[in-house]
Amino acid sequence: MAARDALMASGFEVLGHSRALQAHWLRRIGAYAFDLSAVLMPTWIVLTLLGAGGVVFLSIASGVSFVLYGTTAEALHGKTLGKYVFGLEVRSLRGPMTLRKAAARNAPKFFWYIFPVLDLLLALVGSGDPRQRFTDRAIGTTVVWQEMKPMSNVAAS
Repeated sequence: MAARDALMASGFEVLGHSRALQAHWLRRIGAYAFDLSAVLMPTWIVLTLLGAGGVVFLSIASGVSFVLYGTTAEALHGKTLGKYVFGLEVRSLRGPMTLRKAAARNAPKFFWYIFPVLDLLLALVGSGDPRQRFTDRAIGTTVVWQEMKPMSNVAAS
């Protein structure tokens, strides 16, 4: 490790002092919670109504559903419904956003109940862009706030 690398702040240190970074992660966590409820609740309800209510089966099916949802939405639109609601978008840092990149960044969501938390903690412990999860750094993607489009003036009638 070079001497200058030892002086870099961790994501936790930056998070403690940056309101913008705190707002960024609150938006991402909110989008994640929104997506969890939008995907997992219907998955569990349908599977339970079909009689496939075993814990192991529900866990596997929910993980597959969540990964497929995130991968498809991000590959096609650059955002999931949760990211849309919270004004976020996934972007590739090198080249276009591809299905492969979307699949790689959503693979940790198979274990939606633990791995995304570990992914975030690994990112904040290490050095690098504190807005990126560990997986985002490895793949070369990031999540950004979308630019807000100005509202047009509407004449009162």
